[in-house]
Amino acid sequence: MSKEGSGTDKSFFEGLIESLGDKHSQLDINFQKTNIKLPGVDKPVEIDGLVTLSIHVRELTDEERKASSKKNVVLMTPKS
Repeated sequence: MSKEGSGTDKSFFEGLIESLGDKHSQLDINFQKTNIKLPGVDKPVEIDGLVTLSIHVRELTDEERKASSKKNVVLMTPKS
């Protein structure tokens, strides 16, 4: 990442956090001649334009919370 994009990166993540906090949001990402190198492709791909993401976050049900907790306990338990 270049130093020039660091301000943009900060506002991008701030927007993302605000969007997730609202539970129902839209996030617009404006790419300005961004080059992406893909594996297996010799030339980089340039993205230039606006991408809109619709974000919907919902609360977990009690059953989903319990399943998530059990999964985290299993992941944190050392293997013997």
